[in-house]
Amino acid sequence: MNTAPAAPVGPAPVWDVINGFTSYWALSAALDLGLFDALAEEDTRTGLDSARLADAIGAAGPGPVTVLAETLVALGLLDADADRFRLTPVAERYLVSASPASMAALVRYSPGPPAAWPGLAEAVRSGAPDPAVTAGLTELYPALVRATGPTQAGVATAVSAELERRGWWPERPTVVDLGCGSGAWLTALLRTRPNGTVVAVDRPDVLPIAERAATDAGLRERVIPVAGDYLDVVLPVAAADVVVLAHVLRAEPADRARRLLARAVRLAGADGVVVVVDYPRPDPADARRDGEDRGAVCAAARHELLLSLTMLASTAGLGVTDADLRAWAGAAGAELVDSFEPVPRQHVSLIRSRSRTPEATS
Repeated sequence: MNTAPAAPVGPAPVWDVINGFTSYWALSAALDLGLFDALAEEDTRTGLDSARLADAIGAAGPGPVTVLAETLVALGLLDADADRFRLTPVAERYLVSASPASMAALVRYSPGPPAAWPGLAEAVRSGAPDPAVTAGLTELYPALVRATGPTQAGVATAVSAELERRGWWPERPTVVDLGCGSGAWLTALLRTRPNGTVVAVDRPDVLPIAERAATDAGLRERVIPVAGDYLDVVLPVAAADVVVLAHVLRAEPADRARRLLARAVRLAGADGVVVVVDYPRPDPADARRDGEDRGAVCAAARHELLLSLTMLASTAGLGVTDADLRAWAGAAGAELVDSFEPVPRQHVSLIRSRSRTPEATS
């Protein structure tokens, strides 16, 4: 019988969390310095050594640049060969500012107001973030929605293809985009259906961003902008073929989110579809399958849980679950008919009325 004492556990998980903070600021600094853009201007096969990279980004010398660049190598965001640094495919696609899929701006704004995080404990204790934090989010919001544009354009394009495949995407659709934000969804959808009409709803300080996106795409005449609260604003249409709720529900208190989904279901009517795009955190224990490992479920949903925590830190929302969507849809006479990820980590749920006609059923 082996009676040797078990080895003590190591502190690696704690260090990983601490280093997550440092990792974020390494990436943020690289973006502020234009490091990825500087490497993108070079032949990606050869890259730059520390001295030339320092010159390219205006740094004092190669020493600090080496430390930063090697950290980015360790994080999987740069490649290194001998004395040179090169972009990885991920960095080339998502961290170069000129890339169509760039997340460079989103890196800066996705965490929300900086003041939110030191106040997280108090937000948990009191049940709500400090009013100064929510005010900071309001001020930040226009820049944040602009930053989401490249990512959401790709998601919207993929969703339009899926709606087409299912026969749910008519030639002249009426779309209601509740929380149109950057305008990425409405422009992507209209590019595939230029004879369609989109009713674009958002706050007065955000709506001009979507209007500008539509104008830049040559689609402004197909967009009807409506400023106001998603729940209360009077819409110029009574029904829609597609209703979009993209990254809206998780930032709302549960009752408002429920009522907002119910409004979307009413607008979609018998044969329309509600498209919910969000980051659903794990279902509550009573909604999970028997024997499901809660630890494994949480580990698999790390991204979604951290984004739900971001909501807790700076909004009145706590994120959303698939169980929420099923329950809210059911209460509104609809059902969640499918969920999928057209782009990694972009979760899409399709909700339709239970009373839809047979020919409208895929």
